[in-house]
Amino acid sequence: MCSLIAVTFKVTAQNQIIGSKSFVHLEKINTVWWIVDGDGNKFISKGMNHIGPSTRFASYNKEFWSQKFGENILENNRVNYKAKREIKNWMTEVAKDHKDYGFNTIAFHRPMTLDDAFFDELNLYYLGKIKTGHLHASRAKNNGGFPDVFSTVFKKHAEEVAKNYCSKHKTSKFLLGYTYDDLPSYSFEEYSHKIKYEGHKGGLLFHPWILDIINIEGITTGKKIWIDILKKHYKTPTEAAENYLLEITSWEELATISDWKKPKNEEKWQQDQTEMLKQIVGKWHQVNRNAILKYDPNHLILGDKISCHGQGHPDWVYQIVGKYVDVLLIQDYGFFKPLHVEKLERFYKLSGKPILNGDHSYGYTIPGKMTKSKGIQVESLKAIGEEYKTYLKGVMNLPFMIGWLNCGYLEQWKGSKTDNTRKQQTGLFDPYGNPRTEALNIVKEANKEASLWHEKAGKNEFEYSKRGRK
Repeated sequence: MCSLIAVTFKVTAQNQIIGSKSFVHLEKINTVWWIVDGDGNKFISKGMNHIGPSTRFASYNKEFWSQKFGENILENNRVNYKAKREIKNWMTEVAKDHKDYGFNTIAFHRPMTLDDAFFDELNLYYLGKIKTGHLHASRAKNNGGFPDVFSTVFKKHAEEVAKNYCSKHKTSKFLLGYTYDDLPSYSFEEYSHKIKYEGHKGGLLFHPWILDIINIEGITTGKKIWIDILKKHYKTPTEAAENYLLEITSWEELATISDWKKPKNEEKWQQDQTEMLKQIVGKWHQVNRNAILKYDPNHLILGDKISCHGQGHPDWVYQIVGKYVDVLLIQDYGFFKPLHVEKLERFYKLSGKPILNGDHSYGYTIPGKMTKSKGIQVESLKAIGEEYKTYLKGVMNLPFMIGWLNCGYLEQWKGSKTDNTRKQQTGLFDPYGNPRTEALNIVKEANKEASLWHEKAGKNEFEYSKRGRK
């Protein structure tokens, strides 16, 4: 199999291997981590997020792309994923845009209904997507709540999902590995930050994942684990019950409660929640990993795309996740500064796994076309290219970084539906597929140099961004 990058390196020395050497796997070579394909070619992952319909088939450009790809690509004003020929035309356009500018990976953000077989045919690496539950707090609320990861129902569901998806991909030469959910609410700290950002005024709450498990009627495995945690933190069942404003005198009675309230002692409450969340997060990853490996032992596991913005998650999250994934998949925005390097180094130390930044970009709000774009704002398209180069060169000097997936691909203009950020998608191409060459000429050169920079990871002085705060 031919490598997709302009410059390829044959593996000649091996220190550590993660995964199957017959498929895409990881190798630590002379202290530097690489992604390596089944033919032994090493590379780093570079891609563009959001190849979906919200940017390609908006009110202002859907007729343009329908004429180019074929009129059957839209049905009732929605993408018709059954129109194989038209979808293949669309994906061929995507592949050309990626390869023309040195990208080699279809990133996380894409429709799950899109047939992955197209990427194998077009020789593009891609992230596999499975969904066994919603972990982002607001999405979980709108989709039936958080999963009870301790139940046999969830285990069977995870195995069924893996059987349907992973068994079809186990021989893929271009699959990088499997991902789960986006921006999971693993910890109370991250969840608390999220609800404050969304304008919640109710003060501190129970983490909803805990409530969705311990408020189930009857005595379940999850509730038994919760009671075991309380036994460690309280001397008697009466002491635990009093803190949670319950008139209970035995642990057995406490296990039957299905309406837990906010307690008196918030400090002890947070200790209880943290220990429960550790059990939940570990079980979530364990069940998913086991289900995948049952039907596909050949490919890597990347797990959830973890938000590292702001306060982010506490250290224990990365320690637990690192036990069950092969690659730590993160989302972290920022200029390339010393503090960003320190953050990435901390994640690597805690997880012990190579890191892929799966979502990060710089944005320029096009005058007259956009109200406010996503990404770290810069003053021009050329500045996007400059910051892209600075960031890619910087992370390639970190031996444990194995790539960066830019957010995003096509620009989103006024007149199309935005997500809950209410910002338009930034991009490296305009909505009609015209390359933003002021940015892309620099991006292309950086992508070409990326593997050469990574070959010397840890041996060069960092070149930090001159934009943003010092």
